[in-house]
Amino acid sequence: MNHSRHSGKALFPVFIIIFLGLCIYLYLPQGQSQQNGGAMQSTRVQAHTVSNEQRSVSVEGIGSSRANQAIFIKSAQSDYIENIYFDDGDSVKAGQLLVQLRDKEERLEVTELEANLSEVERQLNRLTELARSQATAKSLLEEQRAKYEATQAQLEAAKTKLAEMKVTAPFSGTLGKRMVSKGAFVSTSTEITSLDDISIIKVDFNVPEKYLAQLKLGMKVTAHSDAYPGQIFSGQVTHVSSRIDMATRSVPISASFENKEGLLRPGMLLNTALELKTYQALLVPEKAIIPRQNKHFVFKIVDGVAQEVEVQVDKRYNGWVGIKSGLTAGDQVVTEGIIKIRSGSPVNAVENTQ
Repeated sequence: MNHSRHSGKALFPVFIIIFLGLCIYLYLPQGQSQQNGGAMQSTRVQAHTVSNEQRSVSVEGIGSSRANQAIFIKSAQSDYIENIYFDDGDSVKAGQLLVQLRDKEERLEVTELEANLSEVERQLNRLTELARSQATAKSLLEEQRAKYEATQAQLEAAKTKLAEMKVTAPFSGTLGKRMVSKGAFVSTSTEITSLDDISIIKVDFNVPEKYLAQLKLGMKVTAHSDAYPGQIFSGQVTHVSSRIDMATRSVPISASFENKEGLLRPGMLLNTALELKTYQALLVPEKAIIPRQNKHFVFKIVDGVAQEVEVQVDKRYNGWVGIKSGLTAGDQVVTEGIIKIRSGSPVNAVENTQ
């Protein structure tokens, strides 16, 4: 019994050593493998491919739109309305009949004057023939000629008045609300409807005085409205004011926009951008730039590894930075995830479509 007990005590350290060796064999290589795997794990980042791009240098403002032409339709004569030939919001052509006033008296007057003119002309022709044979006094001929010319003028005036009994559209455009009814009496001050030519929309806005020397007719202007998110309208400068607004120290500008689809309306508030010039350079998103003291750096991705390189910055425009040196077209730079990496870090880059 004692011999067995002593043998068990002797074997116990052996079991301990075997157990520890087994643990080392099973767990130590796996831990080392995990550490090695962790060291090689790539960091997911967003990247942008550098390209030579063109950006516009613009000055932004807020403008108010107005129609190319806009009037209230009124009658040149006073009388009762006989017929109306339009409805609210109709599109009309220049010269299209809108309202017919009662014109019976005017037509009778024209008919009467035409008959009078015919008779006066017959008398004038007779006296002219007599004057050739000196059978009548020259003074009578001159008197008849004056009477003919006066009657002719009266007829022209009567025809003009008759024509004015028809109210027509002075230009093509879109009518507003009809403000009269058939049978109503209208005077020369009665507003019948409004007429707007919105085939071209003009936008008035101001530009700071410091840009005065750069302003020219024909410069490109873009505009957008909250009514049409994401849609850009393009126009050009058609007027530069000869005066500076003393209150704001700015230059009033007018730009014209073609409005074939009729999306823009008079009175709209528009955000405008006047293009002063264009700028072409290697451009990267501003968030890719790492400022450090007086220098600027970016993480350039080379074969799946982020490398910190110094760049020379030129100009900044609306979230973009022009690069003078340090990068070439086609280089890929990190834009998001910069704080998670350092120079030499392996990265898994996802192209930013910005």
